[in-house]
Amino acid sequence: MQCKMCQNQAVLKERISNENLICEYKRQFRLHISLPNEKIGFYHCPKCDYSFFATEGENDISGSNEFYNALNKISWYYFSEKHEYDFAKQFIHNGDKVLEVGCGKGAFAKYIPQAQYLGLEFSTDAKKMAEENGVNVQNISIQEYAKNHSGEADVVCSFQVLEHVSNPHSFIQAKVDACRGGGVILIAVPSEDSFIQYAVNGILNMPPHHVGRFNDKCLHNIAQIFNLKLIDLYHEKVQPEHINFYKSVMFSKRFFAPKLLDSNPLRKITNRLGRFFEKIPNEAFGHTVIAVYQKL
Repeated sequence: MQCKMCQNQAVLKERISNENLICEYKRQFRLHISLPNEKIGFYHCPKCDYSFFATEGENDISGSNEFYNALNKISWYYFSEKHEYDFAKQFIHNGDKVLEVGCGKGAFAKYIPQAQYLGLEFSTDAKKMAEENGVNVQNISIQEYAKNHSGEADVVCSFQVLEHVSNPHSFIQAKVDACRGGGVILIAVPSEDSFIQYAVNGILNMPPHHVGRFNDKCLHNIAQIFNLKLIDLYHEKVQPEHINFYKSVMFSKRFFAPKLLDSNPLRKITNRLGRFFEKIPNEAFGHTVIAVYQKL
C-alpha cells in the first residue's frame, strides 16, 4: 500500500471488521453508515510516520455529506469554543486574510474579528448554521479554491480536519498554494502522542469519520515534504470534556492490550472504573496538537 502522504511504501498494522465498525456506529451514535465491501486495513508509513485507514482496492472510505449532516444533529459535535482557537488567534493580525478549511459552522471567525475571514466547508447543513451567524462560508474544496486564489491568504488554517481527508498530500499542497509566501499555515489534529492512541472502540477516530492519524514525527516530516518551516508545535493539556475519556483509556490500558475494536465486556467495566481510580499527570498531552508552519 502506498502512503497517502509521501507516496512511499506503507506497512499493514491491523485489519478491522467492517461489520463490527458498522455495528459500533449504530450502537454508540445510532448512525447507519455504509462502507465498501472490502476489508479495511490500518497502515503506517515508516518513512514519514503517517498512519491511515484504507481498503485493498483503495476505495474512498471518508464520510459523505449525508454522514456529516447526520453528525451535525449531535449537540456536541461542533464546539463553539475550543482551546486551540485561543492558541491559534495569536498568529492572526489586524487585516489578515484568513482562510479556514473545513470550518464547520465557522466558530473560529468570532475569535478573530480583526481579520478578513472566509471558510470552506463541505457540509451543507454546517454552511447554513454559519450563514445564520453572519459568517462567510463556501461549499467548495480547498483544491478548487486554490486554483483561482493562489497566494492570496495570509493565514490558512484547519482545525480537526486533516484526519478526515483521504488524500492528505493533495489537501496540504492546496493549503500551501492558497497561502502567500511568508504566510502562516496552521494544522490542528488529534495527537497520536496523546492518550487517544490507546483508545479502543473510539469509532470517531476511525472510518468513515477519521481516516488518518498524526504524531509529532509526522508533523515534523510534513514541513520537509512541503518545503515549510515548522515554527511551533503545541500540545494542549487534557481538556475538561476529555477528563473521563482520558481516565477510562489509560486505566484500561493497564489490563488490556490496545486494539482498534474490542467487544470484551470486561474492558467496558474497566473503562468505567478508570473514571474513579486513574489520575492525570500534569505533563499528560491532551487530545489535540497544533502545528504552525511558515511558507518559505
